Amino acid sequence: MSVGLRWRLRWRLSVLWALQWAITGAILTYLPLYFAENGISQEQLGQLLAVSALGLWVAPFVVGQVCDRWLASEKYLAVAHFIGGVTLICIPIATEVYKETGANFTALVGLVGLYAIAYFPTIPLASSLTFRHLPDPDTQFGKVRIWGTVGWVLAGLSLSLWLGQSQAYRWLMVSFPAWKGTLTNLQATLSWVASPSSADCFRFAAILSFALSSFCVFLPATPPARAEKGSVAPLQTLAMFRNRTFSLLIATSFLLAAVIPFYSVAVPKMLTQFPMEFDSKWVPAVMTIGQISEFPALLLLPYCLKRFGLKTTFALGMGAWLLRYALFALGQPAWLILTGIGLHGVCHVFLIIVIQLYVDGQCRSDLRASAQNLFAFITMGIAMPAGFLLSGKLGDWCTNPDTGITNYHAFFSVPAAVVLVLLLAYWKWFQFSAQPEHPGEPDLSQSPTEPLPSDAPRLGGSK
Repeated sequence: MSVGLRWRLRWRLSVLWALQWAITGAILTYLPLYFAENGISQEQLGQLLAVSALGLWVAPFVVGQVCDRWLASEKYLAVAHFIGGVTLICIPIATEVYKETGANFTALVGLVGLYAIAYFPTIPLASSLTFRHLPDPDTQFGKVRIWGTVGWVLAGLSLSLWLGQSQAYRWLMVSFPAWKGTLTNLQATLSWVASPSSADCFRFAAILSFALSSFCVFLPATPPARAEKGSVAPLQTLAMFRNRTFSLLIATSFLLAAVIPFYSVAVPKMLTQFPMEFDSKWVPAVMTIGQISEFPALLLLPYCLKRFGLKTTFALGMGAWLLRYALFALGQPAWLILTGIGLHGVCHVFLIIVIQLYVDGQCRSDLRASAQNLFAFITMGIAMPAGFLLSGKLGDWCTNPDTGITNYHAFFSVPAAVVLVLLLAYWKWFQFSAQPEHPGEPDLSQSPTEPLPSDAPRLGGSK
């Protein structure tokens, strides 16, 4: 029988994930629209997003070593999110300077890179901190991680309601005339605070960053789990590549990560183009459909892992990416596009979280922060920046320079074809060994028919 998750631990880890992903939810869905409004081309947008790789280049070699050997994880998170909040305040200032002068684009790139160094390593670090304190990560991680989805959704909806408050007020006054006096007073109060601005996505995120930095004092103490031998934790994690299954899964994840950025770069702008024609202010709210879909996906994950095994579960995630890109390539009717956005839960949970669980189970407790950062470095630090650069160039190539309209049929056909080839190759040639390559590793190709004992190895085994 697995050990229960105590409430005192559960609420602290849940708030950590809610604030962690609320920061991203306030920025990511509106970012392409904000930069487009300020004269940033799609190719330049790809460059800015690719700079986020800096954070993942720092992560495995610095953050992993610091948190696995020297500094408590919650203390590093507090410092990193404070620096991230300050940087978020500065980014729209640099954007305004570029818009007015057409110069100093490198300063904007530098600020985005600084924020990436501060923020992106905190994602795998939050995973390693959570895995370390959960008695049974395979069954309990989803219950905690789901609050990250709640944070993202609330942040996206709040941003849309703030930016589109005048439209929201008109709708509420027509729909609920009895509230007219209250709504008028509320509108006057909010107008006294500040007028909505597209740059508020960064200010929202900055407030959330400072909040998470302060909340870190409540996180469970997570001091370095020092090993008796070996002082450089990131280098020790490289030995994991001797495991053939681990190497093949990471290689497949690397190739998939190169086509994932096509979604982030193009979909927000596609929603504002015919036939969708959503007001840009409401794009963050529409994009939360994808995050809401994570709820059922997280609930289904333990069942799918037990019933189908790792290979099929991972293949389902790849198939979801193929289907969503095919729907985006069709372009209409509108419900097909919204369905593609709604597949985000399966796309994210059945790929990224499955691999995070697998990586956590493959390494010693004193290497888990480094191992999670190594995975993030390979996928988000190398593959995704390449994908951002390619998607930015492809976006410019598919856009009519006279009308500014992008041919999304051609744009999304490219990643759809890539994912199709990867899925076919993966399913045909990828096989788990009949016997684990290392002692203590369960056979992931088989589906257990009986509950695992409490002392059994976690997903992928432990080293």
